[in-house]
Amino acid sequence: RRVWIAGEEITPPLSVAQYRLLEFLYLRSEQVCSRAQVVDAVWPESHGAGVSEQSIDALVRRLRDRLASVDPEQQYVVTVRGHGFRIDNPSPG
Repeated sequence: RRVWIAGEEITPPLSVAQYRLLEFLYLRSEQVCSRAQVVDAVWPESHGAGVSEQSIDALVRRLRDRLASVDPEQQYVVTVRGHGFRIDNPSPG
């Protein structure tokens, strides 16, 4: 599971949780995904139990930091206050 931004591969690779979150948001581009949906996608074995708001926020922050290490000019994971998260994936060109 490798990820590229603007032709540059993210190294070292994302953690499993970071990759699951990025893939989940990417496959739902243009949609706002709720925290509950994120929990189900990233931690399916938890069935929503025991995953705190802080865990979700920390994962989003770590993913943002990893993406920013390759492209600091673009914020790919956007928080939609009161609703959840979405991906902002600019089209090439």
